[in-house]
Amino acid sequence: MGDGGARLLPEEARTALGGLQFRPRIAAEGRVSGVHASSHLGQSLEFSDLKGYAFGDDPRGIDWKVFARTDKLYVRRYLDETNLTAHLVLDGSGSMASPLTGGKYQHAASILAGLAYVLLRQGDEVGVTVASALRPRSCAARSVPSHLTEILGVLSEARPAGGTVLLPAMQEVLGRARRKGVVVLASDLLTDFVPVVDTLGMLASRGHAVMLLHVLSQEERTFPFQGTVVFRSEETGETALLDARALRRKYLQAIEAFTTSVRGACHDSRVFYCPVPMLRSPHVEVAEVIRSVEVGRGRRVP
Repeated sequence: MGDGGARLLPEEARTALGGLQFRPRIAAEGRVSGVHASSHLGQSLEFSDLKGYAFGDDPRGIDWKVFARTDKLYVRRYLDETNLTAHLVLDGSGSMASPLTGGKYQHAASILAGLAYVLLRQGDEVGVTVASALRPRSCAARSVPSHLTEILGVLSEARPAGGTVLLPAMQEVLGRARRKGVVVLASDLLTDFVPVVDTLGMLASRGHAVMLLHVLSQEERTFPFQGTVVFRSEETGETALLDARALRRKYLQAIEAFTTSVRGACHDSRVFYCPVPMLRSPHVEVAEVIRSVEVGRGRRVP
């Protein structure tokens, strides 16, 4: 593993995430054995229902307690446990490069690397896309443990730059994600986010567990600037000399309205909204995302 991969998923993060499993509340439609309840009936330990005994059924499945009560033969049915496919999408636009130290891209990439690590350890298939107007990168979904090296390479070698191209990337996932699984988008959403969230909603309506990791730096959330400051757009290169003190109140109102709108759009689309304020280590964020989604409430309800 290269230096970039080691920075995204250091040994201490692997140790912290090593005991976690990610089991979102969906009926997976995987092809090999895993840890998720399947949409197909089988012989796992998770009870599904009873059906009347018919010729050819395995008599070992007869529920004798029900027979004692009803004098009728019923067979216990169980859900198969199978794997799922996860599609992880990272915004590679220029705005994700800020702040200059410990940028949003690096933080979000580390979170997705941690999720990929957990998913691959439990036998799931993971594919990654870096949505970039200049150098898009991706790797197809695979489930072998060695696939982690390829994922870390894709995430670490990309450089955030240019405009936002999330919608084409999400539409591609929409066409590719045919089996129920997990879709995760990590982005600051500093674009026309409504079509993007609508596409996430389409995926959710098909039975996928869909998450938006809304990554905003503390500078973007709190606007700590004072005096006359030169602000520069990482996507267009445009600059503006502004009085930060005069601008601060309007900015904070605008950012609050923005995050509230994104949260509400996700709620309406049944997408898990996960704000990432970049205050905690990425592996701590991974554990929190997993915990929230597993209990079925996440942070998607305003």
